[in-house]
Amino acid sequence: MKNNTAKRAIASYYILSLLLTLPFLIPIWLIKESLWMIVYFVCFLLYIRIAINFAVRATVMPSLWKELDAEKYAAIINAKPFWVHYSYKLNLYFAIGDYQSAHNIVSSILIHHKNVQQRVYGHLLLCRVCFEREDYEGLKENIDQIDSYLKYNPGLKLSKQNKGAYEFYRNFSDADYVSVCDLLEKGIAKYSKKRNGAYFSLIRQYQLAVTKRMMGDIDEAIVLFENINEKAPKIVLSTLAQQQLEYISGTLEEKAPERLEVTEFETVKSRRKTKIVYIIAFVTICIGCLLILISKILTGLDAPKQENKDLNYIAQIENTVEDDYNKHQILGYFNIYTDYADETYMMSVDSLFLVEANGKLDLHTVYQLNGEYQNHLNVTDIQVDRLYEYEIYFVPRKVEFVLTEKKRNIPENTLYYYEIDGYYFCVISISDI
Repeated sequence: MKNNTAKRAIASYYILSLLLTLPFLIPIWLIKESLWMIVYFVCFLLYIRIAINFAVRATVMPSLWKELDAEKYAAIINAKPFWVHYSYKLNLYFAIGDYQSAHNIVSSILIHHKNVQQRVYGHLLLCRVCFEREDYEGLKENIDQIDSYLKYNPGLKLSKQNKGAYEFYRNFSDADYVSVCDLLEKGIAKYSKKRNGAYFSLIRQYQLAVTKRMMGDIDEAIVLFENINEKAPKIVLSTLAQQQLEYISGTLEEKAPERLEVTEFETVKSRRKTKIVYIIAFVTICIGCLLILISKILTGLDAPKQENKDLNYIAQIENTVEDDYNKHQILGYFNIYTDYADETYMMSVDSLFLVEANGKLDLHTVYQLNGEYQNHLNVTDIQVDRLYEYEIYFVPRKVEFVLTEKKRNIPENTLYYYEIDGYYFCVISISDI
């Protein structure tokens, strides 16, 4: 039963992860510049991390946070198809009361990381281990270590969550139980309103019950312990609450616990992503690249590429360029065809050439008059990706065209196009005047 539950949760995790990432591919069709494509994929990697984290919180963590079922949670994160960050295992160890394994992981964090924020986080986790094991001397040592970090790093700012935990353990260690109760009651009210806040609410209820007992408010403590025992039979909080009730009734003697020693170091990395993040990112990027490739192929098939094989135009074009072009470069020469519909491309009605001169692009027509080649300036200062039109010199036809850079897609409504130096000259339409 638990295996089937785990499989359903993991399947939901994978499906939701993919559904969250696939819509991010839609803007790919609109991006033309390579630089913006790089920026897009960098943003995509940041987004996918957020999406995967959301998927985990929506499909995996509710088994612990909402249902308070440590056995079900263990079945999910220990399943083979699921690769987990060490923090998920840490959640499990706290939920089932395996404080030795939790101590091993946290000790590895403290050893492998020099970052002060990460080390403060590690000591806060050890404070929790000590609190739930009733090792209050160990708790004081760890909170004092955090004070040392704060003293020698005056610019260090704790996250909101870490700051709240620090204030609780600091006040509890100082026996400032009034401040502790106020802090915990606010936390209980906050998490009781959240959809997946049951687990965190019960943790604070247990902490509040222990504090009440320390203050001598035994009746209030008993009510809280009994409530925890009733609501959380599948997590260690129930065992801890029952143990506290036995202390109060005198059926169990309190003893100082033995200090935990590291029995095994685990390899941990700060903020390490799970393998599934890399897998989904790789698969999604591959899908995106494939879609772009298919788009380019289909665009090329829909718009036939034309090539002008009449090399005799070259010399004539150079001779007909006007004198006011101090520096000119002929980027390409090509013909306009009117028989594109039957795809024969035999009837040429206009011969054109594109000139780059004085920092601008101009379109000229070459024609023969009285045995001499002449040219006519059709369009001047052509801008990339802008629709232009001109009238054919001898035939009453209007031609619409777009000049686009080679690294961009050919417009979908292109009749046919020419590949010239650095550009595509795309014929969009030819119509009667």
